[in-house]
Amino acid sequence: MAEPVSVPKPDLHGSINHVSITVSDLPAAMKFFGPLLKFLGYTVGGIFDDNRTGGRLTFNINESNGTAFNIWQAKPELAAHPFEVYEPGLHHVAFNVQRHEQVDAAFELVRSLGAEILDGPGEFPFGPGGYYAFYFLGPDRLKFEIVHMPLAERNYRQMIDALERGSR
Repeated sequence: MAEPVSVPKPDLHGSINHVSITVSDLPAAMKFFGPLLKFLGYTVGGIFDDNRTGGRLTFNINESNGTAFNIWQAKPELAAHPFEVYEPGLHHVAFNVQRHEQVDAAFELVRSLGAEILDGPGEFPFGPGGYYAFYFLGPDRLKFEIVHMPLAERNYRQMIDALERGSR
């Protein structure tokens, strides 16, 4: 008799709600992030003024998973400070894609948008069952990654199948 398949249960507890980054020139950065975020399934918001903080930002949400990726305009007195990957703070942000070939498509997109490619696309030893990714620098030399993990894809598909079977 075969072992029952363990299907992860959807749970918001501990999941990422949003990531906010800061850039030196928000309108210029959105020329890069707008197409990338649309490719990744986000609805890209317009730039607006936040009256509570006095800042300017854009709110971008992926409605399929509820994750937001917000981009803020840096304060003028701090906008000239260059980002350094290995200083205390954010190292990089990694975005999942559902299929291996989407990594390659994202690679072509960010390269066409002028990103500096750091590594990949290729296999990396970071995940059980495969980890196909590439790393790049976007506006203000912020580091990003696009990754496909077959194990995560399989678990996600099993969870969706189980939910669909349960709703019948």
